[in-house]
Order: sequence, then structure tokens, then C-alpha cells
Amino acid sequence: MARAAFRRVGMREGWQAIDCGCGPIGGLAVMAEMVGPAGRVVGVDVSEPAVQRARSVAAALELGNVGLFAGDIHELGAAAVGGPFDLAYTRLFLMHQPDPVRTLRQITGLLRPGGWLVAQEALRSPPPRSHPHLDVLGTYWDLLYELLERAGGVPRGAIDGLAGSARAAGLEVVAVDGSFATMDPELGFDLHAATALAARERAVASGIASGQQIDDLVSDLRAAKGGGYEWVSGPSFLDLTLRKPVAP
Repeated sequence: MARAAFRRVGMREGWQAIDCGCGPIGGLAVMAEMVGPAGRVVGVDVSEPAVQRARSVAAALELGNVGLFAGDIHELGAAAVGGPFDLAYTRLFLMHQPDPVRTLRQITGLLRPGGWLVAQEALRSPPPRSHPHLDVLGTYWDLLYELLERAGGVPRGAIDGLAGSARAAGLEVVAVDGSFATMDPELGFDLHAATALAARERAVASGIASGQQIDDLVSDLRAAKGGGYEWVSGPSFLDLTLRKPVAP
């Protein structure tokens, strides 16, 4: 998905790019390959452990054109992270932001005039699917989004309305698309189970679910790996291509 989106905006060797909320790897490897040795890629994440992991992965993959910063994107100016950039990328990042307009405006400030922002964010509905159908996928996805909205303060429908938020932040909406990917059931159900487990502590602390409820979800998702399923999907993504206007 990332590679196809970068090709659509003409990403090429020598570009400067930033992955906002890169986590332990994000789009860094694809971005580093596409900008080449003459280009530069920066990854930013608020989690220091995630950034340390990303440094280890980047080193293992010999991504010599990648730099990493631990910090809140809202507190980092373009100069602090080596900008301005030709392209910014978000994946599963804006869906965690309580004020998408503020976050998009901040990212816009990291771009050069005419620079691109590719945003790939997971929709609340439809949830991940499988064949045959598995009800627990919907239960788990509803729980994750309830956690984002109730404990994280993310407005309901924030991702559905992301194009409007982008316009409010001063960006041009060039294209709105969407897609989902299917995976081998053993891998796919394992990823969903790991995601549910990662949310356990916060879900329990916020009163959204009990530890037993989360454990049961994880158990059901893991059990599905051997249940004769033909495929399982990841989230359905809203795929936005945005551009910072060129100053007159």
C-alpha cells in the first residue's frame, strides 16, 4: 500500500521524507529504498522503546539514509528533524490523535510548499473480515476503537472525516481511496491477537473491558489459526493523498 501510494505522488531518488509515528519500522524501509542514497528518511515516534527498536531494525537492514527521533510530533519543528520534507507519511497514526486538524496542521508545517502527505488510516467500519465469517473479529475491532474514543479522546468518525480535517488544516485533497489486504490465516489471526493483547492493560485500566474478556478474545483469535479459514483481512484503510499548497 505504501509503495503504491508513493509511486502515485512521484516519489523518487533524492527526496527528503518523514514517517510520522513510525513505530518499530513503519514505512521506513520502503521509503529508504525509494529515495535512494541521495535521499533521506526520518522516522519520528513518541515512544522511546519503539524508536530504539526502529534503530535496531534500520541497522540490521543497513538503511544508512534513515534517521530516527523520539518525541511528540506536535513539539517538533521542521528544522529540529532536518526538514522541510518533500513527503510525509502516516499509517495507523492519525487514528490515535484527539485533534486531527491540529496534527495535520503540524505535519503540514514540516513540508515544503508543494510537498505531499500520504495518510493511510484504519476505518472503524467495516471491521477486519475472514472467510468463513468469524464474529470475534468484529468484537475485537469494536473494542479497540472504543478504547481510542473513550480512553484516547479520539472523536467518533474522525477517520471517516479525515478529508475534511485535511482541508481545515490547509491541505489540498488530491485523492481519496481505500483498500484492505488479505493475509494467510495463521499470520493474520496472530497479528490480530497480538493487537488485542497489546491493548489489554489500557482497556482494563479504563474500564472498557475486563482482563478475562481480553484474554478470551485473544484465545478465540489464536484458536482460529487452525480453524480451516481460507483468509483473514487486516483493517479497511482510508488512503488519502494530500498536498501542501504552493505559496503564490
